[in-house]
Amino acid sequence: MPSGRRLAAGLLILAAASFAASALFGPALLGVVGNGAAALRFGLTLLPGREPLISRYSRFDGAGVPVPRYTRHLTEAWALLLGSFALAHAGLALTGHGTLVLALAEPPVCFAFFLGEHALRNRRFPEHGPATPLRTLRAICLAHGVRRHAA
Repeated sequence: MPSGRRLAAGLLILAAASFAASALFGPALLGVVGNGAAALRFGLTLLPGREPLISRYSRFDGAGVPVPRYTRHLTEAWALLLGSFALAHAGLALTGHGTLVLALAEPPVCFAFFLGEHALRNRRFPEHGPATPLRTLRAICLAHGVRRHAA
């Protein structure tokens, strides 16, 4: 199975397990497991001898890698952001508070971070052309072996 399909299958299994566990143990577990898994996905690529996840993605962007240090720091930032959300879900659940407000706030915060990074990249690396969310998503898909097929 190609890496893109393995990743998709793994994420599907993780999502199904998270939803099942959430039904048994409460909705906060979904936030802990989902964010924790995503943070680990970013964080493990920062280990010595490994390529940071966003550095890998940027290799599939036709404009090229802005700066390896930049993509490493961006990988770290995503790992920290998602890990912080996992810890926040866990902390709220352990103190008996609901996580609905956090769960509703998380998507817009992540989206704003995603868009803000593109604005920052456009300012810091104009020589790479306009960084757009669609260009980034295309690079991520290509990195995972997802190819666009003609109809």
